[in-house]
Amino acid sequence: MPAGHSQATLGMGQGPLWHCDSALPDSLRAGKSCNEDGSGVEKAVVGAVSQASFDYRLGILDSVGKLPGLELEWHVEAPTNPATMEFALNLGLPGGGDFHHKIGAGWGVGAWADNSFFVEYAVSRRVGFPVFFGNLRVTYLATQIGTVLGDDFSKALPSDRVLVTQAGAGLLLKLPRWRVAPDFLIPQLNVTVPQVPGGERAFRAQDIPTAQWNMSLGMGWTY
Repeated sequence: MPAGHSQATLGMGQGPLWHCDSALPDSLRAGKSCNEDGSGVEKAVVGAVSQASFDYRLGILDSVGKLPGLELEWHVEAPTNPATMEFALNLGLPGGGDFHHKIGAGWGVGAWADNSFFVEYAVSRRVGFPVFFGNLRVTYLATQIGTVLGDDFSKALPSDRVLVTQAGAGLLLKLPRWRVAPDFLIPQLNVTVPQVPGGERAFRAQDIPTAQWNMSLGMGWTY
């Protein structure tokens, strides 16, 4: 993205929301798993929760030699146990023919005991009208409050981090330039391994499938 140019994107999608199918009175507190009491009555079941995001990117450096440019990115998303704010620096890489490449790195903050850090690679190519893209991201995920919160609030929260790999694929569809309407749409499929269930409850690893997938739709404006 050229220096001084910016892009804003609103995103919408659905993610999994895990809960117990028949919560017991003594297992409602955060940090207790569904069947921790051994009764076998409760089981982890999945529902869906709507999610929204806002992404803003600003070009800060034009192309230098074979490097296409540099941009800053700010991203906020909710609900993500309960909300996430991320900052990243993205660098365009020399293209190979019709392909365009980018790498990025950043950190995320939220209502957690610590922060998350991530690196990401993305590639895109125009095929006729749409631009197809794919990305791969590795995140050193912050400790999730629901997995470490106990009854004694005087104790410091322990660190419980995990490496998470996320892959995405989608396409960018440009729209006619109207004053208020979006300039483009971005339907996308995302896959996360391993899945980290959100919420104020803890779940046993064997009760939760390893992978998670979800669809999202973004609409954006270029300035």
